[in-house]
Amino acid sequence: MSSSFAGVRFGAGVRFAALAASCALLAAGCASSTSSSGGHSAGTVVVQDDANGKTVNATVGQTVELTLGSNYWTVSGSSAPSVLRQDGAATTLPRPTNCPNVPGMGCVPIRASFTALAPGTASVTASRMTCGEARPCAPNQQHFTVTVVVK
Repeated sequence: MSSSFAGVRFGAGVRFAALAASCALLAAGCASSTSSSGGHSAGTVVVQDDANGKTVNATVGQTVELTLGSNYWTVSGSSAPSVLRQDGAATTLPRPTNCPNVPGMGCVPIRASFTALAPGTASVTASRMTCGEARPCAPNQQHFTVTVVVK
């Protein structure tokens, strides 16, 4: 079976090649959105709780998105705003389905976004004293730090 476009007839092989090329372009577009904790892509470096104490890389112009799993965290910002600028205050995200709607649970995540402005190194820090209602955090749960190397 063949198809035509503007009077030119195409066989099944040409249609298959066009379909394969379209799928490859679509897949490439989807892969450039975000990646997992500490990873990066063309636009966003996603940093989550498991990146505590680690170093991640970014390039000038990328967004670094910090998402922490508790609204008890207070984000202190960037140690080098000329390298990595915080883009507004941290915000709470929608309540996850596995987070009961009970006051004091502290399981609503927060997000803070940063923009990589210039080559250099910056630390992003956050702290908390409470890890649940009336439950103080152990010393190793009170601080979050990730080092961002911007190239």
